[in-house]
Amino acid sequence: MSSDAQPAIPRIESRLLFHHVGVLVVSMHEARMQYARLFGEEHVSAVIEIDSQKVRVCFVRIGEGSFLELVESMDATSKVAGMLKRQTTYYHVGYKVDDIEKAVDEMQALNYKPGEYFFSEAFNGKRCIFLFSPQAHLIELIEA
Repeated sequence: MSSDAQPAIPRIESRLLFHHVGVLVVSMHEARMQYARLFGEEHVSAVIEIDSQKVRVCFVRIGEGSFLELVESMDATSKVAGMLKRQTTYYHVGYKVDDIEKAVDEMQALNYKPGEYFFSEAFNGKRCIFLFSPQAHLIELIEA
């Protein structure tokens, strides 16, 4: 074995299946119209309110199993309202996982910081959780 060999990079066992990139929008109506022009109305979902997060969301299918999640603040007290004021529009990357608790435990061992679990109307009441990576990227896990 060469002295240049790098140690194995620790990784989680859970399979993360890419689902979406979340982006913040000021106007859901305008954003939906714009993406309908790009991808066709049939690729743009209905608007779903997620009361626990104080947001409205809409999914735009941009490829097979790949979506943009448009996220609009429902009021000034939502967490995303402040981000929009700072003109931050990239929000998070969402992944589906088979065992959400196991995936969270594995990610915490790699210094990801979890938020609180919530049940999302956007995913038929399935549990979701946001985690911050060591680089401060926001990751959403969704129960498959």
